[in-house]
Amino acid sequence: MAERGFRAELTESGHGAQKRAAMLGHDMRAAISDILGGLSLAELGPLDPDSRLQLKRVQSAAEQLARLTDETLALVSGDELDQIEAPIHTTLQPFLDRITGRWQAHAEEHGLAFTLDTKPDLPGIIGTDPVALERILSNLIGNAMKYSSAGTVRLKAHMGPRESLCFRVRDTGPGFSDAAMARLFEFAGRPAESSQPGTGLGLHIVRDLARRVRGQLQLANLAEGGAEVSVILPRAAWAPGVQSTGDLHDLPDLSCCEVLLAEDNPTNQLLMRQMLETLGARCTLVKDGQAAAEMLAAHRFDLVLIDIEMPRLSGIDVIRRLRTAEGDDPGTAVLAVTAFVLAANRDQIYAAGADGILAKPIMSLDALGEAIMGVLNRRPCNCTPLSDSPPPFDALHLDRLLALAGPEDGRELLIRMHDDLETVRGGLIEAFERGDRTLLLSRAHVLISLAGAVGNGALQALAENLNAAARRQDNTEVGRLCPRIVEHIEALCTALKAEFGSRYNKAGA
Repeated sequence: MAERGFRAELTESGHGAQKRAAMLGHDMRAAISDILGGLSLAELGPLDPDSRLQLKRVQSAAEQLARLTDETLALVSGDELDQIEAPIHTTLQPFLDRITGRWQAHAEEHGLAFTLDTKPDLPGIIGTDPVALERILSNLIGNAMKYSSAGTVRLKAHMGPRESLCFRVRDTGPGFSDAAMARLFEFAGRPAESSQPGTGLGLHIVRDLARRVRGQLQLANLAEGGAEVSVILPRAAWAPGVQSTGDLHDLPDLSCCEVLLAEDNPTNQLLMRQMLETLGARCTLVKDGQAAAEMLAAHRFDLVLIDIEMPRLSGIDVIRRLRTAEGDDPGTAVLAVTAFVLAANRDQIYAAGADGILAKPIMSLDALGEAIMGVLNRRPCNCTPLSDSPPPFDALHLDRLLALAGPEDGRELLIRMHDDLETVRGGLIEAFERGDRTLLLSRAHVLISLAGAVGNGALQALAENLNAAARRQDNTEVGRLCPRIVEHIEALCTALKAEFGSRYNKAGA
């Protein structure tokens, strides 16, 4: 009895810590959201070059702080952050420009220069986790500046052999000593005789993150003095399913959409309204949950963006009321905007009936546009500029994948993709008939990757929605989605089979 009581006390204590971590996470993200919102609005005003440089530096640091907050709180609470619901698509040049803006200001403070050297053959989009990559580069650049008393720290990005993506940070310091080389990546591995402050934790972090993104590290002392640390990403690490340069997804056209924005924070109200109007939406703003519920009861909207934590009535309660009132109707597309990001919070929001979740702070118009496209793919409305019958695959996308694979490997790639899709189709049918949730989740997960690999955004969105429905055990939604997804897979298999014939059978293969 005493042992059971002690265990129960520990469990209650653990739940209390998780709840406290979630609440702290919410307040921290809300504060960071205010900072980023204010910085974004400050950009609209006239600034001299030095002030704009400092603004960019603070903005980049705040964005990185928001990402690190998520990871830290997930670690403290013992929870896991929800998996990203779509493949990562990071536009490379703006990513590098943001890093440059941040570190140029640091360099000036230390009497140094910082330069970015890029080559024209860089990919437009990469699939590498931008949070991990930014932490890697920031640690390398920070170390380079620490050891350079004068001169220039350089970040070079270029394509290497076999389409590897290379990031090289070069400094003008003394280089690595033999003692440093021997312990370089160890935890707190800085040699005791080092005159620089710190413990050497930065390179230990870099090694861990490089492994996470499947990258390789190279270090060298330069003949002319200084050191160079390189992060090499093989093609499989940076380009799983990405599109060719210039083939970026367009932002959604909301010019015929009536959008309800429910948000109580004045900074977020102004920022999000500007973004929505930039996308062409006609935006109605309400400042609390009760007003949102009343507005939804009186008017039909094409899209609802709703903050989860609001006065008088929470966003979750508003969504539940909306879904109850809609009954069997197709329903309104709902995007929840929240500073609560842990998995349990997200499950609760999806269970209430949200079609998608966008975490605060909102980093960019692209992030908002992508989230809106995601919910409109799941729950199309009259304003959605989506085709009723999108092509089974993106031709340019597939062309690039097969060209990179080469003739023989390209043949094998098409055959394998076709066979994998047939396996997924059969598995989904079997899982639905048997009520096998585990099999359903595994097949939906594979389908998300396959659909992304051929650029079929509609099928990918359906697979993501099926995955979410299976996780929350929504059998009604699973039953609605499975037949549609099977039809999409059959169409894609037919298209890939025809593509194989047109590409390879003509050559007598």
